[in-house]
Amino acid sequence: MANRKVTKKQAKAAAKAISKAPVWVIVTALILVALIVGGYFVYTKFFQKKSDPVPTPVPAVGEFSAHFLTLGNANSGDCVYIKAGENDILIDGGSRTNSVDDIKSYVDTFVTDNKLEYVIVTHAHQDHIACFAGDNTHNSLFDIYTCETIIDFPLHESTLAVYNRYITQRNEAVEEGAKHYTALDCYNNQNGARRTYELAESVSMEILYNYYYDHNTSDENDYSVCVMFTHGDRDFLFTGDLGKYGEDKLAEMYSDRFRQVELFKAGHHGSYTASNTKLLSKIQPKVCVVSCVAGNFEYAKKSNPSHTFPAQEFIDRIAKYTDKVYVTTLGSPENVSTYSDMNGIVVVSSGTDGVKVTCSNNDTLLKDTEWFKQNRTTPTEWAA
Repeated sequence: MANRKVTKKQAKAAAKAISKAPVWVIVTALILVALIVGGYFVYTKFFQKKSDPVPTPVPAVGEFSAHFLTLGNANSGDCVYIKAGENDILIDGGSRTNSVDDIKSYVDTFVTDNKLEYVIVTHAHQDHIACFAGDNTHNSLFDIYTCETIIDFPLHESTLAVYNRYITQRNEAVEEGAKHYTALDCYNNQNGARRTYELAESVSMEILYNYYYDHNTSDENDYSVCVMFTHGDRDFLFTGDLGKYGEDKLAEMYSDRFRQVELFKAGHHGSYTASNTKLLSKIQPKVCVVSCVAGNFEYAKKSNPSHTFPAQEFIDRIAKYTDKVYVTTLGSPENVSTYSDMNGIVVVSSGTDGVKVTCSNNDTLLKDTEWFKQNRTTPTEWAA
């Protein structure tokens, strides 16, 4: 049974209609509602098949934490919940519209006022915008939460229906009071946007410049919004699905700015096209989290299993800097609909006692998993 929440606009229309209805109509409607609610309670309590529970949330620790969510299906996608001071931030809402229940169940553990201070949508692909777009059976996250500020991609090439639904839902959120800026607005400090947002006394969010904010490309991934969070003297970098061309431009632009980062969200789900040498050599990540369904052939040809996420090329490149690589979900090469937790929900938290990684399923490094041993070649750096 679909979990379809009434939107704010629908609620207003219903309230207006009720105020004009005769008393007997209102009484009859209330009786019908009571019967429906009672019937639904009996159905869910005694007859509905129970789904697997959402993994127990890992509590936020310290003043900054990044939570890489599992998405309740076998499709790779991104959704990262950020807790920064008193600010609740969501970066992307993938992978499919049916991920919305898993996202809400987790986020509601921390968001008690039904409000997201910032929403960042990196680019126009389904696996990043589906839960903001919604559909006939699943709510948009814009309907579920009040969003104060929405920051998204300046350019796109998408003509997909999911993109059009995203724009409709985003615009409705703006009508409800949300502020909307593109990443280029932010970088240029224009139209009311800011390049850097101070989130707490020692926590900031900087919208970085991406060459493809104002230059066209045939690769939708290269339009990705890039964000750097800083907690004290620690940096945490998110580049969406940025590929080689975009990464190279980013590395050149911030050649003197970049320093070793505590956390790098693997580019494009650990694809062989992303997390390239020019960028990695600048940021030298200590921890890398891959939001993907490992080993699933969704984005790779069966003739080349080394290109399933996380790809062998990605592993060979990241191994030069760290072995602390974590993967959210495990897939199956035989059945594209099969999935389970690998590390599960991965939380990277920064506090007074340093940076910690905790996972909802297990804390096993990618190189020590059975999947890795059976499907990947161990880089020299990880062989010891």
